[in-house]
Amino acid sequence: MILKEHEIKYIFNPSVLLPGDILLMNTYEERLRKMMKCKYEHAAIYLGDAYMMEANGLYVKMTHLYSYAFKELEHAIVLRLKDLSPIKMDRITRASHYQMGKQYVHTSMFRHVREFKNTKEQDTSKRSFCSRLVAQSYALEGVKIVPNADYCEPDDFLESSLLECVKDAIIPFSSEMTKVVMCQQKAREEYEADSPNAELFTELSKLYGTDIQELGQVFLASFSQKEKNKHAIDIIRASRMFKHLEDVNKSMPWFWKNEDFFAHYKNTEEELHFLYSQMNHYDNTFIPRYKELFLQMLVLAYYFPKNGLLNFMREHIKKMVDDAIKCRKRMAELFFATFQHDKEGFCMFVDKYGFYIGVEYVETPIDIGFLFDDVMKALSELENK
Repeated sequence: MILKEHEIKYIFNPSVLLPGDILLMNTYEERLRKMMKCKYEHAAIYLGDAYMMEANGLYVKMTHLYSYAFKELEHAIVLRLKDLSPIKMDRITRASHYQMGKQYVHTSMFRHVREFKNTKEQDTSKRSFCSRLVAQSYALEGVKIVPNADYCEPDDFLESSLLECVKDAIIPFSSEMTKVVMCQQKAREEYEADSPNAELFTELSKLYGTDIQELGQVFLASFSQKEKNKHAIDIIRASRMFKHLEDVNKSMPWFWKNEDFFAHYKNTEEELHFLYSQMNHYDNTFIPRYKELFLQMLVLAYYFPKNGLLNFMREHIKKMVDDAIKCRKRMAELFFATFQHDKEGFCMFVDKYGFYIGVEYVETPIDIGFLFDDVMKALSELENK
């Protein structure tokens, strides 16, 4: 549900959140809450950089933190693992990233949740829902926060002895946040059904004749049905997935010309809010994750040089990384252009919010420790096949 401005009293506080935190919320779907007889009917996992991963009723998607707002303080809560390890939490959030594009379970599945939540019953559908997404992201890294990661409800996390409440995670809504919160709520509503990942997986499922819900399953299918890999490449090439520059050009046609950029925003403060948010998002989410995916493709293509699909994906993902870096460098150009365009407004903004550290894009090393774990898992699966 999209709240009207006068209804909003509280929002999440990203300044105290950490990647891997569990977000529980009341989304004002009263029919669902009455049916579930719960305090919170939705759960998501915080990724950092003001983004969360959620199963929204259609797919697993990445959503902005401010796309949800609340009428009362008790309508949301944030839980955190007591035994907090940065490496462990990074792997948990990565596990949630790997699930992006998964389809939502059939609604008939929910009749079994309470029946199976305290059993060892497993679901083989490969699909997800909100609390399952969170629990499975933890379970994939060996952290059992609920008895059964396949069958659980948002309120079950409240009872976990491994989790604790995060103080000051929900804060009062302020008028200066109105534009971003209302815009993000609108964006969530408009793009709820949009998932290039899910569209691609659907087409590849038809091609390989198997239910594909994750990228890793595509590669497994490519080994067992090599004769279909050329067709798979055509499908991937034609899809919207991994096409960062096309997405930017479609959503921000004003991005590449200074005069168009300045005409798009009302004032310098709005321009700099956009640039600060986007530079932070590229520096901490987009580019690092894209680079990690490229490294995975690089390693897999090295070990399996005869797999045409892997070799194609290596180059395809490399282009996506290059495009993201191109966009990030353009943001630095716009930052300095904004100073030249309105020096007084620029200085007022910096005095209020501070100067963005590292405006110029600088190549930074990627911790490849995660690769060893991922590659070993992938090789083990291939051997079992």
